[in-house]
Amino acid sequence: MMSPDWRPPTLETDRLVIRSFEEADAGPLYLHAANPNVTRFTLWEHHKSISDTMLFVRDYARLRYIEGVPEPYAVALKDDPGRQPVGAVGCFWASLPNRTMELGYWLAESVWGRGLAAEACRPVVSYAFTACGPQRMQARVIAGNTASVRVLEKLGFRYEGTLRSGLYRRGVFEDVLIFSVLRSEWESR
Repeated sequence: MMSPDWRPPTLETDRLVIRSFEEADAGPLYLHAANPNVTRFTLWEHHKSISDTMLFVRDYARLRYIEGVPEPYAVALKDDPGRQPVGAVGCFWASLPNRTMELGYWLAESVWGRGLAAEACRPVVSYAFTACGPQRMQARVIAGNTASVRVLEKLGFRYEGTLRSGLYRRGVFEDVLIFSVLRSEWESR
């Protein structure tokens, strides 16, 4: 367990600032999290009210930070003076005994198609491998989410297989594609 005040370090890329969430992020994030297009392939439903977003930025984030994992990170554009979040990225333990972490990410529809998801994920995965020490980083993609598959391929993740009807979501059984990258592969790219 980490200190209740622990936050993952801020990371920067050419176009992004990737930082911990704060309560003040609820309003700006809600505008994106309320969009059903954004949540079409997520495990979580689009936010129906600002209180849904507040639960995420305050309670969910705080619990994950207490675990000491880099999840969730707010993704903000460097050219936005307010550094308001346009999405989230993070790595959490899928199986601590097996040293397996899982990568998750989503971005606002307004910034889709600019290569920002891969740009946001790259430093977070690097940090997670260094700070948390997993052997394996995996990602799950709901079948049909070709944009997410492209992100993982850009990052060097390999497709391992499909869990047929592996997820019951919103009243439908969905196929889930599994991707991974091992520590040695990440370090040698």
